[in-house]
Amino acid sequence: MRPRHALPDCVAEMLAACCRAEAARIGVPMAVAVVDAEGGPQWFARMDGTLPVSTELALNKAYTAAAIRMTTEELGRLAQPGAALYGIGNGHGGRIVTFGGGVPLVLGGQVVGGLGVSGGSVAQDIACAAPAVALLGEMERQAKRLGRLATEVPPVLLPSLIGALKAALPQCEPRSEAVLGGVALALS
Repeated sequence: MRPRHALPDCVAEMLAACCRAEAARIGVPMAVAVVDAEGGPQWFARMDGTLPVSTELALNKAYTAAAIRMTTEELGRLAQPGAALYGIGNGHGGRIVTFGGGVPLVLGGQVVGGLGVSGGSVAQDIACAAPAVALLGEMERQAKRLGRLATEVPPVLLPSLIGALKAALPQCEPRSEAVLGGVALALS
């Protein structure tokens, strides 16, 4: 796969949908944000009933994970009094979040974005982000298997191809989402 600064929009949407599905499963409305490698907003969704503060927190968790290149949970451990990054939470106009729910999105060993989930407890936010990270890993594996598509299909056809595949594959099946995301990554 080629280096990139953002995920294809359809992949960002699928990752957000994966988080929302987990949030619905546990019965906690969540806000979900996906940002590009520099922390710029790419995709956002907020479930009905989500706490108003969760909107900004989801965006800031995603920003933090992309900008710092680590989970917000890991950053939180490093930001404790006496630790190496104590005080970092005061940086970037207060956008740096030092508790769980933000994860960097990695492809080919490079951070290509960040995912932020907010609305429940910190443990619930982390739990809702985990399936999306796993899905992105499976998408990357599928993209590697489908890599030759990048030379055979013009990139301009990506939205039409993804739309046709979505219609043909079973809805909400994790394997289908991984294949769709893999195709999108292979062609982008």
